Amino acid sequence: MPAVVLNGMIYVPGGFGPKPNGLANGMDAVTTFDVYDPIPDQWKLLVPMPEARNHSMAATYKDRIYVFGGFAGVWVTYSNSWMYDPATDQWQILKDMPAPRTAGAAVTLGDYIYLIGGTTSQAGVILPTWRYDPANDSWESVAPLQEPREHNNAVVLDRKIYALGGRWLKDLNSVEIYDPASNTWTFGPPMQVARAGFGATVMDSKIYAAGGEWINVTKTLNSVEVFDPTTGSWSSLPAMPVKLHGVPLEAVDGILYLIGGSSRSADVINSGRVYSFHP
Repeated sequence: MPAVVLNGMIYVPGGFGPKPNGLANGMDAVTTFDVYDPIPDQWKLLVPMPEARNHSMAATYKDRIYVFGGFAGVWVTYSNSWMYDPATDQWQILKDMPAPRTAGAAVTLGDYIYLIGGTTSQAGVILPTWRYDPANDSWESVAPLQEPREHNNAVVLDRKIYALGGRWLKDLNSVEIYDPASNTWTFGPPMQVARAGFGATVMDSKIYAAGGEWINVTKTLNSVEVFDPTTGSWSSLPAMPVKLHGVPLEAVDGILYLIGGSSRSADVINSGRVYSFHP
């Protein structure tokens, strides 16, 4: 599931939850939409998403939340795009993505939202990088990644986009950096640990990556690392208290928050917990 920070609050759209007619393990996509306020340590239910989704991609732009694609049912991929306005607690339907997409990452840079990595219901389909223009509700393709990846993450640092990890035939620790001025991707310093389905965020001009899974050996991770652009290197941090994948990592007021996640690789064992970390 994705999560985004807007005005000091953490918003979590969709994800996995119990359904009587769900997947074999009894879990399926949900329409649940929550917001977490770190100051009183409280959750609030908001108006549900228009449709149930997991593995969707989300970003913020001008005090609104945008959610794209994702899975529902038995791994059916969707192309829907929605915008949520916290001022009205209402969702708006936007123009669909050019094709169904899931398990990628969405980030905002300037006046655009970029969708990076991900996959479709068809195994092995390599998707381009898409750029969404909220002002005109329109899509266009920009330079593709050099290395395909899904279950990846992405962040923005110093006006460049960092595509992190994920998997494509194997679990990846590689990092690619997108420069919108030249519309090019270049490889950056790789993470210390290959990881897919992990959390990543930027805080105090550093990139943090936490948790994830190794799908080929069915292993869930609790390792945490940080990238310092001044040294151009990754370093290890204290491990998470539990091993989790599918876990968002968000930063609010100098504190990192891990939201939910699953303790079993390639499966859904919902933790439903929030962990905070002071680097």
